[in-house]
Amino acid sequence: MLKIIFFFILALRIILFNLQSFHIDMSTWEAWSYRLVSLGPSNFYSYNYFSDYFPGYLYILWIAGGFYHLVFPNLSFADLKFELMIKFITLGFDIATSYYIYKIVNKYSKKLSKLSALLYMSNPAVIFNSSIWGQIDGIFTFFIVYSSHLLIEVKRPLRASFFSSIAFLIKPQSIALYPLVALEIFKSFRKNLLSSLLIILITPIIFSLPFFISNPIFGLINLFQNSTGVYPHISLFAFNFWGIFGWWKPDKDIFLFFSYQAWGIILYILSMIIVLYPAWKNKLKPSQFYLACALSSMVFFIFLTRIHERYLFPFLAFILIASFVNKSKILTGFYFLISLTHFVNLWYVYYFYNFVYNNIKPDNNLLFKFVSDNHIIFSLILIISFFSITFFYYRLFYEKLNK
Repeated sequence: MLKIIFFFILALRIILFNLQSFHIDMSTWEAWSYRLVSLGPSNFYSYNYFSDYFPGYLYILWIAGGFYHLVFPNLSFADLKFELMIKFITLGFDIATSYYIYKIVNKYSKKLSKLSALLYMSNPAVIFNSSIWGQIDGIFTFFIVYSSHLLIEVKRPLRASFFSSIAFLIKPQSIALYPLVALEIFKSFRKNLLSSLLIILITPIIFSLPFFISNPIFGLINLFQNSTGVYPHISLFAFNFWGIFGWWKPDKDIFLFFSYQAWGIILYILSMIIVLYPAWKNKLKPSQFYLACALSSMVFFIFLTRIHERYLFPFLAFILIASFVNKSKILTGFYFLISLTHFVNLWYVYYFYNFVYNNIKPDNNLLFKFVSDNHIIFSLILIISFFSITFFYYRLFYEKLNK
């Protein structure tokens, strides 16, 4: 029965490809892919051309664009066929993520493993992000889930470090898990710590070389600095802590002697200390580690400034794994609650830029107005959820410690 439902969800997601994409992002993928096919990677980045993405996803756009141009040499990259191909690629990674969720959960509960994979594939936020919006958060999420599987289940820290680096090359916000992963390697694979750190540092540089031939050492570093400065605001429509105080406000403004950005970093560090303390105190069980991954993703989203609404995405995979590995109805409930909240956040931004922004006519969508008027409530839901899950995490830690 679950297999039938899975293929039904898969068919539904493919049908949803035909809905309007997030036009700003999709037109950007089309332009970047065309530029890569036309000029090659060494000429892609330029001081007078906007691109704030790392080379990881650009490799995918380069290969996809080359294939598209070979099959449809007379078609524009701004054609629906190219758009569908981009969405198919992300769908493939979503399927791969659901498979590794299945593999992880299957080790601890064979009865729940297929259900866990199905719940990821049918998650409304995951479907919306990949099949409608056309974003790529599902791609780097696969690599961090896979690297976690390698580290915890397969006990291969070097391979895990390599694929963590690939995740970073696709989306640098994957560094949200780096402190936890580094501590886990230190605790469980101390003899591999230096090698793992070298892999994490060197892999992005090696894979970036085709894009930075003239500046192989500092090219990626400069790109990282420039990309983090593109949106210097406290919250970019994210339902997080800073969303309570308003969206798109400069994070360089001063409050109590510090900038909002500095306060965000302070709150992030303090929260990460809370998340990492059990891992430092005692080696985490797998059930605790996956929950700590979820919390690390959530801390990154909630407390740092310059955060987009999509940055909560990896949390969904890890809280799902944690809920089924722990066989916890409480965590499963938070999975559904936060998935729905994240879906609303995604839809709100998608609707705003596709139908409201630059539209001279007033918008009468009641749901959009409701979210606009009550976005603080959604932020509070996520903040309260974070502290509640953290409480569960510590209770789990002390229960295991006292056994």
